[in-house]
Amino acid sequence: MGWPVKHSLSPPMQEAAFAACGIAAEYRLLPTPAELVKKVVRDLPARGFDGWNVTVPHKNAVGRCMDRLDHEAMPLASVNTVVVEKDRRLTGYSTDGYGLEMALLEQLGFAPAGQRMAFVGGGGAVAATAVHMARKGVAELVMINRTLAKIEKIANLIANIAPQCRVHCLSLDQTDRIGECLSQMPLLVQGTSLGLGADDPMPLNPDMIAPDTAVMDMIYGPTPFLQALRKRGLRTADGQAMLLHQGARSFFLWTGLDPPLEVMREALSLALQKQPKTSGQGR
Repeated sequence: MGWPVKHSLSPPMQEAAFAACGIAAEYRLLPTPAELVKKVVRDLPARGFDGWNVTVPHKNAVGRCMDRLDHEAMPLASVNTVVVEKDRRLTGYSTDGYGLEMALLEQLGFAPAGQRMAFVGGGGAVAATAVHMARKGVAELVMINRTLAKIEKIANLIANIAPQCRVHCLSLDQTDRIGECLSQMPLLVQGTSLGLGADDPMPLNPDMIAPDTAVMDMIYGPTPFLQALRKRGLRTADGQAMLLHQGARSFFLWTGLDPPLEVMREALSLALQKQPKTSGQGR
């Protein structure tokens, strides 16, 4: 459920999982303009839906329609997974943070407890994942964004729910401070949409990032930013594994079954091969 949603790679991944587990289910695309969100959410259970995913720009609007929010979705009222309970009540979940955590561990060997990390961006994906990582024990977060107000709001939220995590907010024009912070940072997560368009500028100057810093870009594709870092020999990862793991968590929430991770990974990989070289962040 999103607007637009035709770019989503979730259908082949989830339908492969359903087939592997012998579940008679299908995964549909639900393009939904903003003015119809409430109506569609109300109607889906009656149409036979047991659950659905939500992508931009509807995560908060759907969150406001839920009967219950889990602890991951609650702080931001942001939902990317909906489960229709037996009594037709709707429970909203956020699996983006889990997806990032598992992807970082799998691809870059990064576990959050006691660590330091930086985010570039201030949108919904960064907010959800930054809050998740703070809750998981990250000791220090550096947040970098063009608009300070966005990341200061996230920092204030983290201060209330994970006070052990120190958060520093920097605007993109504070280049000296950004360079100083990144020179000592073990991990940077790029969470803006820069790199989706052929003429997009870099989210950061790649030369500002220390050689031993690992970098993940939430965009699933070889962005110019990642390519520049790889040429310098940095360890990098794109957003494919994050998409896989957040989707696997959604599958578990809908079915109660362990997701067939390798089946989902193969289906996602095949779908990505058919996509343009740089694809979107939407789920």
